[in-house]
Amino acid sequence: MMESVTKQYLATGAVIAVAICVVLYMYRDYVSNPWTRDGQVQAQVVQITPRVSGPIVYLPIKDNVLVQQGDILWRIDPRTYQAALGQAEAQLQVSRAQLDEAKDEEHRAQRIRKKNPGAISAEDLNGRVNARKAAAASVELAQAGLKSAQLDLEFCTVRAPVDGYVTNLRLRMGSQAVTNAAALALVDINSYWVYGFFRENRIAGVAAGDRAVVTLMSYPDQPLQGVVDSLGWGIAQQDGSTGQNLLPTISPTFEWIRLAQRVPVRIHLEAVPANVKLRVGTTASVLVFAGSAGTVSQKAPQAVPEFLQ
Repeated sequence: MMESVTKQYLATGAVIAVAICVVLYMYRDYVSNPWTRDGQVQAQVVQITPRVSGPIVYLPIKDNVLVQQGDILWRIDPRTYQAALGQAEAQLQVSRAQLDEAKDEEHRAQRIRKKNPGAISAEDLNGRVNARKAAAASVELAQAGLKSAQLDLEFCTVRAPVDGYVTNLRLRMGSQAVTNAAALALVDINSYWVYGFFRENRIAGVAAGDRAVVTLMSYPDQPLQGVVDSLGWGIAQQDGSTGQNLLPTISPTFEWIRLAQRVPVRIHLEAVPANVKLRVGTTASVLVFAGSAGTVSQKAPQAVPEFLQ
């Protein structure tokens, strides 16, 4: 009886051992290489800031829509700036007329002095020369004012600087756009990357150019190929910040507990399938093949096993 039970235990143990070996073989990459489930999708977020103020009279976009570079995001009521442009054009005409008059006065004084040096004094001639220079400067100032007015009118139409997704749209028809106050965020679709936050004791062999595999929590069965772009050179310190009375704030620590810090490793995604939609802030697991820079993988990327995600 005892012998039979022993054989059953041995058989069960053998099955478990074989299963463990199979699992380790299948996921040996996650045993021998640094990986982390603490990853996050990132992208450049462009804050769209109006250059002029005024009520919005045209708003063709909606929240979360995709826009192309150059598409109109909104238009500000241009009438005030059209009036300013008309004033600038008129001022330029006045300044040019004054310059023509100053030139004529200078030339007339030069002709008279040439025929009769005593008819006009040198001081009078210099005064007319200076008046012509001042009129020329007024023309340049009016031209600059006209250019500024043209730009202000152009800035009434706000266009997308990059291809991206409109995010957190709060504008409405009639809303007041304010100069240099960010009005909406635009997620640049051509700037996605993934940050993998690795424990500091696992990054010694990681270098730029190493191959990586990224598994998004939202797409657990579609691993993405990537390449290590760079490693962070610093993280914020929890201790030593200025506290009350300008004294450093030091948190109490336990000598027997030493938590490894997390260092950000930036991963460039090489190819993203069309059905995979990247979203800023979503979670990912990241595996890095340490020391693989310059090599080419001979097998398809394998997703992080579900029990490790």
